[in-house]
Amino acid sequence: MSENGKVKEHRNWLQWVQEQSWEPEILISGIVLFALFQIPPIIKGANEFLDLNSILIFSDGNVDEMMAAILLTANYWLILGFTTHLIGRSIWAAFIGLSYVYVDGIRMDKLKYGERYKKIISRSGNYRELIEKLEKFCSRVFAVSFLLFMCILGVFFFLTVIGLIIALLLEVDPDLETTGPYIDPVLQTIGIIYLFDFVTLGLIKRIPIVNVIYYPFYRMMSFLTLAPLYRSIYYGFVTNHKSWKVGLWMIIFSGITIFAVSSIEQQENFIDIRELKSNGGENYIFPGNYRNLAGEKPSKRLILESDIIESDVARVLIVHGSQYEEKAILDQCNFQAVIDSSGFASDSIKMACLQQFILLQLDGENLEQQFFYTEDRQLERQGLLTYLDLAEVDRGMHELRMFYLLDNDEGIDSLLVSDVEFFKNSLPLVELKRTSQDLPDSLSIEN
Repeated sequence: MSENGKVKEHRNWLQWVQEQSWEPEILISGIVLFALFQIPPIIKGANEFLDLNSILIFSDGNVDEMMAAILLTANYWLILGFTTHLIGRSIWAAFIGLSYVYVDGIRMDKLKYGERYKKIISRSGNYRELIEKLEKFCSRVFAVSFLLFMCILGVFFFLTVIGLIIALLLEVDPDLETTGPYIDPVLQTIGIIYLFDFVTLGLIKRIPIVNVIYYPFYRMMSFLTLAPLYRSIYYGFVTNHKSWKVGLWMIIFSGITIFAVSSIEQQENFIDIRELKSNGGENYIFPGNYRNLAGEKPSKRLILESDIIESDVARVLIVHGSQYEEKAILDQCNFQAVIDSSGFASDSIKMACLQQFILLQLDGENLEQQFFYTEDRQLERQGLLTYLDLAEVDRGMHELRMFYLLDNDEGIDSLLVSDVEFFKNSLPLVELKRTSQDLPDSLSIEN
């Protein structure tokens, strides 16, 4: 076969593949979309398990909520993209069928409308043009979905690699922990530089002298963010569309992604509304705060035995996680200095640290409680167990609040992290004594 014949055969094969690409697109979108809806609970469950069980009290290593938030954001972008793609392909398939049944499309001569109405309808009267537009739209959406997902996954991979490197360095030289406050600013600076080059479609690469200095950094970041997997899609859009449009979409995508990650991390978005029970949530009762209502989703903050307390004692479990250990608790109780002076970290020292960090309030009054560290195997939670003495508390609604006592430059700041209402369904002991004294002598209980 001649060289021209091979080229023609290749072009025909490529055109056939392009025309038939809708079949694997729909198949992949459908299967992946079904799987994507199953992933968020798995990510949240894995993050919760690591957050609550990955470390012992005051040992090294914390699980950051941001990692789970990044994965969830990538998953939601992919769900949005593939859902849009399937809807577009469904409309496309409908027009394919109509173009076969109605070869002439919309017959404008049959419509006795005014010219202004005919002009509007004629824009969508050619089925072939609509099919071609939908074909391009669906193909772009499919590619964009993968591009957005891989970009966010690249950020996750970058943070994972950096985290592992830092963990290994700390294992080799624990004294490097003193550099902790400088790590976040450095990572943020690196991220801003790379993000700026990304949304400006490679502006740094176009500056004559700067691009030489930037090149080693670019190669390193390309590897750490998995750029080779989505680079061709990115530059396909950059080189085939107006730069300002692509740049605008990149800025919008980056802004929404940053906002989504931040919202999910802080649990302030509509997706995690059931987790909110703090400022502004006075009229919402989170079932996870009560053992009898929690089911499979107990709170990660505070768990009361029931929403209705029938006795004068209430058992309260304050769930312990790693989130604030190295960021707050250790410094506040001067843990390292105590260890250096005593030579070991006893359980009593650790408990004293935890107790300094937690404040309970009942109906606005501070409580002085004794805590015991325990493991609740039924709820799969570890934490501090305490018992509320409700003997002199009136029958009716009451409010139990838990605060984290965070140290700052101006002193101790109390952060409200749990607000749990409950109903006491028994009279206080003083009321019972008063009632028994008021009974007439003629009343008695016979055997």
